[in-house]
Amino acid sequence: MADFTTSSHRKRWILNPHDLTRKYEAANQRAVDALQKCGATRVEIQSDGSLIYPGGSGGGENGRRESLPEHLSIEEELLVKRYYEGKIQEVCAALRLPNKIQATAIIYFKRFYLQWSIMEHDHKNILLTCIYLACKVEESHVSAEELGKGIQQDPQVVLKNEMIVLQALEFELIVYPPYRSMEGFIYDLETFVQGMGSTGLKALQELRVAAGSVVNNMMLTDAPLLYPPGQLALAALRIANQNQSKVDFD
Repeated sequence: MADFTTSSHRKRWILNPHDLTRKYEAANQRAVDALQKCGATRVEIQSDGSLIYPGGSGGGENGRRESLPEHLSIEEELLVKRYYEGKIQEVCAALRLPNKIQATAIIYFKRFYLQWSIMEHDHKNILLTCIYLACKVEESHVSAEELGKGIQQDPQVVLKNEMIVLQALEFELIVYPPYRSMEGFIYDLETFVQGMGSTGLKALQELRVAAGSVVNNMMLTDAPLLYPPGQLALAALRIANQNQSKVDFD
């Protein structure tokens, strides 16, 4: 079984706040530079997976410079990312995919946009490709045709973006969402609450549900890029228990 302590997730994808901010700034600045130079930011992906970057001088007729659209700030980019990460959760719920696929897809989406600005690639297409890859990696395969049909999107969009997403992930596809760690802690707590009888087991089950909701909310923040899954799971259990006082951890 894979071990988080020796994984690429731990070695390369848990960042400190300074490095995370630096990556966001670099991606945003590249898009802003492209906008100012070329008048556009969108990188076009061809059917063979190759990329076409914005070109031209951004000038209008007779050499006059056309007014440029307003670029997004880093904070605005984050808001867009959070919105579409929530859409990943909605799509996975609609397709009845397990939490591990939903979380894996969100982590892929987050990692992709560490390398690229939200202004450079169509986030709706990247979202679908992340779900598609997460299904394959987590051995719950859903074909591109099934995925496209389920949400009324062209399946070729999914396949066309597959290579650029894999490259941004540096082909490191094994991730460790907090849900599995949370289930491990719940299992350990079962022994602790058995002495409380059925009341304790019921309280623990309610805690599991509440903590799962906390983890869902955590996935829509930078936390999965900053902290290992075990810490996120413990924090979720603690927050859920403080809100509902189900189990006395002390």
